[in-house]
Amino acid sequence: MPAQRADYGAFSFEEAIVLVKMSTHKQGFTCSYLVRLERYPIMNIIDAIILGILQGITEFLPVSSSGHLVVAQHFLKYQPDEHLLFDVILHLGTLVAVVLVYRHSLGNYIRSSIQMLKKSERSMWERASEDVFMREIFWILVATVPTGLIGIFFRKEFKKIFSSLPAVGVLFAFTGCLLLVTYWRSGGERPISELGWWRALLIGVAQGVAIAPGISRSGMTIAMALLIGMRRDDAARYSFLLSIPAISGAALLELRKVQWAHMPYVSLLIGGVAAAVTGYLALIFLLRLVRKGQLAWFAPYLWVLAAAILYKSFAG
Repeated sequence: MPAQRADYGAFSFEEAIVLVKMSTHKQGFTCSYLVRLERYPIMNIIDAIILGILQGITEFLPVSSSGHLVVAQHFLKYQPDEHLLFDVILHLGTLVAVVLVYRHSLGNYIRSSIQMLKKSERSMWERASEDVFMREIFWILVATVPTGLIGIFFRKEFKKIFSSLPAVGVLFAFTGCLLLVTYWRSGGERPISELGWWRALLIGVAQGVAIAPGISRSGMTIAMALLIGMRRDDAARYSFLLSIPAISGAALLELRKVQWAHMPYVSLLIGGVAAAVTGYLALIFLLRLVRKGQLAWFAPYLWVLAAAILYKSFAG
């Protein structure tokens, strides 16, 4: 039987690589048939940059990154299930931005933790209770507990919203209303170190609920912190320090599902860098707005976006 010509034009770049690798393992043989292998989705570099910028901006600005990615699915034909590793890389990119902005706070936490390990006549608990940075670590951990429990037990329920564009529109409108409330209640004088149990748990629940697309994690937690009387700077700092264990935990859970073979690593790298750079700039910008009590500025944008989504959903 004559050998069939290998026409790679009908195959993606990743598919062609797989076929070439197969042929090198069979030196001296000519394959008579060309078998179409499983398709590995290609992430266009331009799309990777766009999605990285979108993630970096919307992760920190109080407009819901997950909600915007749902909207992006309809325009870029982007399917998260096919690009799970790319989603994880985008979130790790924004995590890098948080670490860079709050590197001094994290350095203080590390030094205080090391100090607690040194031998002393006083108990570790007594020393920790007198250390401002250790108290901040404690309240971050307390708030992380309800966030983690909500993520573990209700994640599947929240994920159903990702397939409902009208639901995302309604939640965008809700986030806008929440931000508007901060116009009248723009913070108090309570620092992170004096947060208390119920306040920390309440903010942790708020962060857990923000898994739903359309509800902004930063908007939800900062608004809640301001409503319970936290200082503006500390409300923002607490919100973004809380995001470190939340983003890290979510990334680890998603990494278990990733198929590592034949990933478009260039697109992954470019998307991650785009998310980190734009995330850093967006975070600096948001901190200035929080200090000025101008978080409510984002409410009109969210209402217009919600109206457009609902119109498209019901009017076609």
